[in-house]
Amino acid sequence: MKKMLITGGQGDIAQAIAERYKDEYELYLPSSKELDVTDKNSVKEYIKDLEFDVLINNAGTIHPKRILKSDEVLWERDIKVNLIGPYFVTKRVLGNNSKCLVINISSTAAFNSYPDWSSYCSAKAGLVTLSKSLANDGFKSICLCPGGILTKFRDGLGLSNANAMTTEQVVNLISDVFSKKYESGDVVFFRNDELIVNP
Repeated sequence: MKKMLITGGQGDIAQAIAERYKDEYELYLPSSKELDVTDKNSVKEYIKDLEFDVLINNAGTIHPKRILKSDEVLWERDIKVNLIGPYFVTKRVLGNNSKCLVINISSTAAFNSYPDWSSYCSAKAGLVTLSKSLANDGFKSICLCPGGILTKFRDGLGLSNANAMTTEQVVNLISDVFSKKYESGDVVFFRNDELIVNP
């Protein structure tokens, strides 16, 4: 059976993906304690010699604050989890299996400078470029940029749920990737039923 690794494995998005594909893939859904994506040793120890067919870089975090009032440690943490972590994990996974499909979960925030979200927006924008770079290097890489999603991740952010996406919609985007609707290097922007490829 093919293997799929989803970072941030205990989150709502990862669990929704797992529910859809539990009969098709051997699923690896590590928590942040099992796999700290920001720690190269943790990444090495967790992945070891495993050869994954699909990697979904889904782990994420956010500490909203205006730049001058931001905590430098937390700002750096957002960059590490949302951008450097995917780099560490992807490099290790592709080193074991260069044919692995890499799906990076970015955000519409990659294209917008939301107030207080400088660290998150910067990291997600970097993840878009990382995805394109992987494709330029000959790997199979697609970046999904959904809008706000109804998950526990939103708790405490003071966001309206009026136009939020469901996890099912994100899973459907994953299904579109598997059906080869998109080409390697594509960036898929999806918000409020608006879908743009390579915005």
